[in-house]
Amino acid sequence: MNEENIVLRANNISAGYGEQIIIRNINLNLYESSIKTIIGPNGCGKSTFLKSISGIINPVEGNIDIFGEDVTELNTFELSKIGLGYVPQSENIFPSLSVEDNLKMGGYILNSEEYKNNLEKVLEMFPDLRDKLSDSSSNLSGGQRQMLALSRALMLDPKIIMLDEPTAGLSPIIVDEVLENIISLKKSRLSVLLVEQNARKALSVSDYGVVFSFGEKVMEDDAYKILSDKEISKLYLGG
Repeated sequence: MNEENIVLRANNISAGYGEQIIIRNINLNLYESSIKTIIGPNGCGKSTFLKSISGIINPVEGNIDIFGEDVTELNTFELSKIGLGYVPQSENIFPSLSVEDNLKMGGYILNSEEYKNNLEKVLEMFPDLRDKLSDSSSNLSGGQRQMLALSRALMLDPKIIMLDEPTAGLSPIIVDEVLENIISLKKSRLSVLLVEQNARKALSVSDYGVVFSFGEKVMEDDAYKILSDKEISKLYLGG
């Protein structure tokens, strides 16, 4: 890919919690209108990496560029204003609120006209939510909750979205539905950085794949090449 197509660049990122360093020297580029999936065993630092990009934790080393600007010191709110969306694995909706109130929370910095326009775009992408706007979010199915979590992040019309385990705990049919939604994001010209335990399925809808192990990046390539790599398949894709 052309250097000009890079929308997010993580340079030599090390990060962790307190004195415990979880990820070390991670370099990763995300390209415009592409899907890049990070796979690897539990505890290898995938979620920590997303948190370090999203401003939830600060890298102890390295820097992050988005659209060519250094954003390493920006917080989550500031990053959302420049086009970065993030959906964590858990606690990604407010179950005590209605579906529409969740979406209002997602678009809380929008004026009324922007909110109306963005809400309509989100509901066009996720039509199942249209008839549930007044319903309590606690009554949604697992798949519908993921749709709502993703919709909340889309309310600010991001150009980049990071998804942490969006298919966790879902049935195989709903997993396929969520992945189809992710493909739709790419078709809408979003750039997607995805962390997934359903590695084989996620890579099958991705342009690029990255393998993490013990806090380090051990491989990065076209997704189809990772899928066809026998050693990677044996170690990380279930054979």
